[in-house]
Amino acid sequence: MANEQRVPIDYFSTALLSQLTISGTTMQSADFVNLPTDYSTSRYLPLVLHDDSLGVYEVVWVTGHTSLSNTVTIARGKEGSSPQPWAAGSRIECAPSQYDRTVVRAAASLPSDPWIGMRVERSDTKDVVQWTGNQWAPAAGLGIASDQGPNMHAIQPPDGAVFTIRAGTAGGTTDASGKLPCTFRTPFPNGCLGIAPVSTFFNASGILIVSAVRTTGADVSFLKGDGSRLASATASYAYVAFGW
Repeated sequence: MANEQRVPIDYFSTALLSQLTISGTTMQSADFVNLPTDYSTSRYLPLVLHDDSLGVYEVVWVTGHTSLSNTVTIARGKEGSSPQPWAAGSRIECAPSQYDRTVVRAAASLPSDPWIGMRVERSDTKDVVQWTGNQWAPAAGLGIASDQGPNMHAIQPPDGAVFTIRAGTAGGTTDASGKLPCTFRTPFPNGCLGIAPVSTFFNASGILIVSAVRTTGADVSFLKGDGSRLASATASYAYVAFGW
């Protein structure tokens, strides 16, 4: 998926200069002449073609324009709309669509063509996520890699990476080595920088340590006060993990 940058223009309204067939990938208008020339598949101008008398519309994305040309290259049937045949004179507007608001979708049906900064309210999990350019992440509590200092694991996130947080609980019986690992409900897409237990509960005194972190979870062990392993103990803990 491309890292989409959505660049609408305020109060842009025009009309088709010539017919646009259902399979056409370019369209013409006299008012396209002064459009910018930096459009691409990852930086687009959203436009809506509509016919109020028929109650039909189509969202297209302008993905290419040559200086002073009245023709633009377009991607058809975007944002849940369907390609339609359009006659010369059909109206074209840079008008708000559902993608310009907080969209409501189930967690399993998030948009496949989001733009950077797009927000979705997940109707089943009752939270809001935001598209960061390579993943859906919490709409708050994000960090940019270039703003972060070095980390103890010597893992260097790439420039532009966006950090996210995972939190949860783990519980059960420690094994012979005192280990009681956790598995993140949703793995980190790229890497986990660290995990911090925030509370622990067990049936004997002990110390909790983290020995390894992964994108999918972490190895967590319980030790006795003397440093030996706390084996076969019923235990549980809450944690917060940090990664990208």
